[in-house]
Amino acid sequence: MALDSAPDEEYKGLGQGAPGRERWGLGVLDFGRTLEAAQAGDPDAFACLWRRYQPGLLRYLTVKAAPVAEDLAADVWTRVVGALPAFRGDEQHFKAWLYTTARNRLTDWYRSRQRRAETVEVSKFAAMPGTDHVENEVVDRSTTDAAVALIGDLPPAQAEAVMLRVVAGLDVALAAEVMGRSPGSVRVLCHRGLKLLERRLEEQRGEEAVFNPPVAYVSETVESA
Repeated sequence: MALDSAPDEEYKGLGQGAPGRERWGLGVLDFGRTLEAAQAGDPDAFACLWRRYQPGLLRYLTVKAAPVAEDLAADVWTRVVGALPAFRGDEQHFKAWLYTTARNRLTDWYRSRQRRAETVEVSKFAAMPGTDHVENEVVDRSTTDAAVALIGDLPPAQAEAVMLRVVAGLDVALAAEVMGRSPGSVRVLCHRGLKLLERRLEEQRGEEAVFNPPVAYVSETVESA
């Protein structure tokens, strides 16, 4: 599955097959109803969840272990299917659970090979198109191979913090839970990662770029200082 697939249009209409069946309408995801149906075994509802979260999960795994990202993602979803009936929580907690499962699977993979995962080299991908703000490039272009490569070239902890906070959209507390770090540490890692991305994007474009991080990241960084 392509990293930049899964537009909202793909979600609409899933779960509408049989007369009287509830509609999932994932243009605006009704997470609670969709989750409940998936837990009850509705394959269309589970397909909605998969289409919604697979692209981000695959990008996260590509940054951490590019050669086997798709295989690891398949393993993660297999584990999710098995444990889904027992899950309790909202969408943020579901994403945190999904990425924690992915992180655990990565740990198993690292241990089984007793070596570090390969780092994606930026030179393997085309240069990312320029925009004015680095955070917009991370969010708006994070579906491209070039963006995944740039994030993957960050120090590992910074790359993970950026992926979880900016790309996956986890709040700082849940991102910290996934990473096994304090919220303050995750704030700092994300801020430093975005600043480093800014410098590298400037080098690629050969022109000055303005860095205005999102208000949430600014306030969090100031509060943690």
